[in-house]
Amino acid sequence: MQIIKNKQAGQSTGSQAGQTLSGLQGEAFYLQWLTRQCEQITGIHAGLLAIKSPEHGIFQPVAIWPGVMPEIEIVSELIEQVIEDQAPLVTHLNDRDVGEPLLAIAHPVMVKTSLEGVAVLILDGRRDSVLQAAMQQLQWGISWVELSLLRETLDTKHDEQQRLSTAVDLLTKVLAEPHFDAAAMRLVSELSVVMQCDLVSLGFVRNGSVTVCHLSHSAQFTKRMNLVRCIESAMEEAVDQGRMVSLPVESTDGLIVIAHQSLAKQHQGESILTVPLYHDGQCVGAITLQRSEDKPFSNAEAIYCESATALAATALEEKRLNDRPLWRKALESGKEQLSRLLGPGYLGRKLATFVSVVCLLFLAFATGDNRLSTEAALTTVLQRVVVAPYDGYVRDTTVRAGDEVQEGELLVALDDRDLQLEKLRWRSHQNKLSRQYQEATAEHDRARVNIIAAQLDQARAQLNLVESQIERSRQTAPFDGLVISGDLSQRLGGPVGKGEVLFEVSPLDAYRVDLKVPESRIADVVLGQTGTLHLSALPDEPYTFVVDKITPKTLSEDGATWFIVEARLQDGEVQLRPGMEGIGKVYLGEDRLVNIWTRDLIAWIRLKLWMWWA
Repeated sequence: MQIIKNKQAGQSTGSQAGQTLSGLQGEAFYLQWLTRQCEQITGIHAGLLAIKSPEHGIFQPVAIWPGVMPEIEIVSELIEQVIEDQAPLVTHLNDRDVGEPLLAIAHPVMVKTSLEGVAVLILDGRRDSVLQAAMQQLQWGISWVELSLLRETLDTKHDEQQRLSTAVDLLTKVLAEPHFDAAAMRLVSELSVVMQCDLVSLGFVRNGSVTVCHLSHSAQFTKRMNLVRCIESAMEEAVDQGRMVSLPVESTDGLIVIAHQSLAKQHQGESILTVPLYHDGQCVGAITLQRSEDKPFSNAEAIYCESATALAATALEEKRLNDRPLWRKALESGKEQLSRLLGPGYLGRKLATFVSVVCLLFLAFATGDNRLSTEAALTTVLQRVVVAPYDGYVRDTTVRAGDEVQEGELLVALDDRDLQLEKLRWRSHQNKLSRQYQEATAEHDRARVNIIAAQLDQARAQLNLVESQIERSRQTAPFDGLVISGDLSQRLGGPVGKGEVLFEVSPLDAYRVDLKVPESRIADVVLGQTGTLHLSALPDEPYTFVVDKITPKTLSEDGATWFIVEARLQDGEVQLRPGMEGIGKVYLGEDRLVNIWTRDLIAWIRLKLWMWWA
């Protein structure tokens, strides 16, 4: 029965406390709650309630009963112990003035799982019943503080969500406009409706000063109006300080509000709020809100305006930059890049620019040898062909392709046995005719003499022919040189036909360079130009040549046309062989390096331009 009565008494007390505290908030609520708690507990000496500050995160006293807290140092240590343990704590205190034993009860105030406050009561320590009743009453009453803190937290979150939702709606409306002017007018018009303002002005920083661009209730306005000048001064005041300015203010706190006071005075006293606009960390403008003096801007409204404009400022600035004409974009971009180049920082950009300038100066003034690079092949100036003088058979050969020969050295010998027999036959026939000629002469037979004389001449001619063929059966080298083709070592005893090529011989000290010059560069080649030849077989040995002839002979390879230019090799070595290939570079003179490196590109561009527009 006693427990039921205590519960009913607690419910009655809680109901009365709820009716008393329902209309209070903040410190008034905490003070009234602590007073009610202390009045309902017998043997109490003092009470204290400490709440965690949401801004700084420290616990601060928000209510003290009856106004003075004894043993404040010990109570502070007690609160710190409760904060550390997050559990109720009871400890003994010694009151030095009275000398009677005292008890301190500290109870945490928990909102969900977070410690948000500590309540401390100092009681008479001589009766245990007082301690039990105080603990029970404090546990019942602490729920009101927890409920109040939870409600404040929910209200704060609801207000933040409401402000964020409104700011997002405002940003959506601003983004929906295609151009900057329409978006800016939409922003000031919506703000004037939401904030119940008489006038909302939007200005941007241009050339170091703020210029008003849009007014909420005027699509067009004169920039020389006194109102506009005063608004611009107020905006510049907020932009220069980089802070939000609200008028009227209870405490300036070092804030300069001269321009705002002048604006308010000119219009018979107004409530004014100016919020700077930032983009990429830089102040790009400001927005000023004006309404009647009897409706000053609250802290929550100022925070809402700041959050809403912070979202919209970036969108407005992007639209403003996109709506600029192309020449202004290029000009401002150039100024920005120039300021980065000449201003502090951006070391990499400065280094890259310096290197680029040095390279451009080098290309503009540096000169070098202009050389035409071509494919080259080594050929001989002279080639002598050794052919078969008649139809016969190979008897002997001493050389083949690749052998060096001396002048008069035997190359090939043909079988001459039939020719020797033919020689004997014609020699015998000649002797016979000689005797007949002598007999006809002795007989003075003139007709017969003439006939035999003719036959004798014929026999001599045939004999000379056979002797010539016998002599030509042995083919020798016409000069000192190299056998570049021909191999009869596998044809000994085999037949050869009259006029058949047996060997080709070329001299070792007379070479010619055939250069394959592209059709697009043939105009650069002139007779008498010098150059250097590097052969693939002898890459370390340069050979000098002189352009000797520009032939009309052309080659078509890989879809391109090449002209054959002949050059005379000025120095030769024993190592050189006909058919060697490499790279030949013709010296065209001295020119700027930029012209040398870009000649092919410029020629290609000119040809394309002529093809497209000529």
